[in-house]
Amino acid sequence: MKRPVEHKDLLGFRFLANPAFSPDGESIVYRVSRPDLEKNGYESDLWLTDLRTGTSRRLTSSGSEQFFCWSRDGARIVFASKRDAPKCSHAQKSKATRFYVLPVDGGEAEFLFEIPNAASAIQALDENRYLITAIFEPEYDNPEGADVMIFEQLPFMANGKGYIGQRRTGLGIYDRTTGEFKRLTSPTMDVVRTTLNSDRTAVLVVAADYKDVKPLDNGVYELNLDSGTCKNLAEGLACTFKHAAWSDGEVVVTATDRKRTGVNQNVQIHRLGDGELVCLTPELDSSLGHAVVADCSYGCTELSGALFPSAMGLICCATDVMKSRICSVAPDGRLKVLTAATSAVIDYAVSDRRIAYIAYEGLNLPELYVLEGGTERRLTSFNRPLFEELSLSQPIHVTVPSGDGWTLDGWYMRPVNFEEGRRYPTILHIHGGPKAAFGDVYHHEMQCWAARGYAVIYCNPRGGDGRGSAFEDIRGRYGDVDYRDLMAFTDWCIENLKFVDPERLGVTGGSYGGYMTNWIITQTDRFKAAVSQRSIANWVSKFGGCDIGFYYVEDQHLGTPWKNSEAAWAESPVRYADRARTPTLFIHSTEDFRCELNQGFQMFTALKALGVESRMCVFKGENHELSRSGKPRNRLARLREICGWFDAHL
Repeated sequence: MKRPVEHKDLLGFRFLANPAFSPDGESIVYRVSRPDLEKNGYESDLWLTDLRTGTSRRLTSSGSEQFFCWSRDGARIVFASKRDAPKCSHAQKSKATRFYVLPVDGGEAEFLFEIPNAASAIQALDENRYLITAIFEPEYDNPEGADVMIFEQLPFMANGKGYIGQRRTGLGIYDRTTGEFKRLTSPTMDVVRTTLNSDRTAVLVVAADYKDVKPLDNGVYELNLDSGTCKNLAEGLACTFKHAAWSDGEVVVTATDRKRTGVNQNVQIHRLGDGELVCLTPELDSSLGHAVVADCSYGCTELSGALFPSAMGLICCATDVMKSRICSVAPDGRLKVLTAATSAVIDYAVSDRRIAYIAYEGLNLPELYVLEGGTERRLTSFNRPLFEELSLSQPIHVTVPSGDGWTLDGWYMRPVNFEEGRRYPTILHIHGGPKAAFGDVYHHEMQCWAARGYAVIYCNPRGGDGRGSAFEDIRGRYGDVDYRDLMAFTDWCIENLKFVDPERLGVTGGSYGGYMTNWIITQTDRFKAAVSQRSIANWVSKFGGCDIGFYYVEDQHLGTPWKNSEAAWAESPVRYADRARTPTLFIHSTEDFRCELNQGFQMFTALKALGVESRMCVFKGENHELSRSGKPRNRLARLREICGWFDAHL
């Protein structure tokens, strides 16, 4: 007999990420992670699937594996791991990266080498040399040994990384014959993404080279790995580049000039040569990435705007309304969907003949798939046994008129063990972003709510991804068109879903969804309880308080603290806090540098001072990703806090 979902089912989930083809394209190695309640962290090991036999096997079992690469001959895996960490100071442990080598056909992993830097990627150049993406920190004269941080640039902090000071992400080569790790990129260059050429003698580098304030414009550099020479191929071009790759001897890039819709403007695909861009996709209006919101992935590769040439053409991932799928770019610049069977691709790798991808399918957690010859095939079933035990609420898709010409995509979920004729307390859930999108994939927290007897409703208001620039652009209209869309959807649900109890409505959301929750409780009393997560209360103070505020606030809210601050202030929920009456729980994290802790404090303080029932729950050591990759105990406590608040008030 099946049973309802419980919070603790999270501990049985397996999260797949980072697929990588062997050089011959016949095998895929990937990382599998699981929550560990005792250690309050995640255990991660490497697995291999052989495409010739269809079998999968675990390669490592230490639970400490990080990133990896194949050797040039495909006989070994070289990987970073925290296993066997030597006894040393905490500072040394946090910076050094240790690498190991493992024969694919069997045998034990052996220590290979160590670099003194924290690293995030490795690629084999030959049997002795490895190209490594690492963090480089400048040294400061500190004879007193003071516990001090020095800031000379913007940004000086980053969510998930803490206070970064003047550190840079750069490239270096480790040579085993000399034991030397040599930095290749300049001290002022901050690397975003890299692409090796086929003979591994040069690399395309998307990076910003700057001092003081990091610009939105960046460059595409060709770095010769033998001579060390570095040429900016995009000299004089005012663009934000996302990715660069070689295709038929030419360099193709994804980039945006931000002129039409600002920092959230969708990319175009261009050919780059002689300092000029030739647009190959003038009709393309997609962010080229996975934008479907979910809470059941961990450690996936950041591939926003990525583009991969292959024998199948130019390959990318694109979000279309409510699905994120692998696509090829047709000669006329249009996108052809290649993975129609799954709902949301969250990570992928491309070889000449095949595409390996990790994706949600129906109400199942992501598994590994392969696309070959136009046929999609699922390769793993890590999460299927658990999900066969669970009674789930199926999201039902609806289209709802916004009231001013747009049609909104929305969903509703009936409570588990639903009974006709009953009315149920209902939670309106608002996604983050705002440039993101809900879909019909499994969402653990929403399934937990449905299991406890709640109906759940959610939609994609304007500002979200997957609908093109006209839908996505809400600069200077936050709290206006998006609020009206959310209320129109709520009204539709009350009118058409007779099980929705209009007297027991709750609202919640995180990040932008937290902002909208704060906004909603200052505009209406229709919701009897609210949970505002990692929220935004004050766009004026946010300018100098978070990692992206110094450019995002002016771009999206048309003001700075010294210029047109009235525009940003007009879209700030705390300005209207005296209108709030809704009991509100605030959830925040001490190391959230995207929606900083002070934002939650401002709204909580206002409500408390005004006599509105409120509660503040702050998670120590967590950042903006608490709901998705926070420590297991904290993730469970967060779910308990949310359900407890709604149980008490609805």
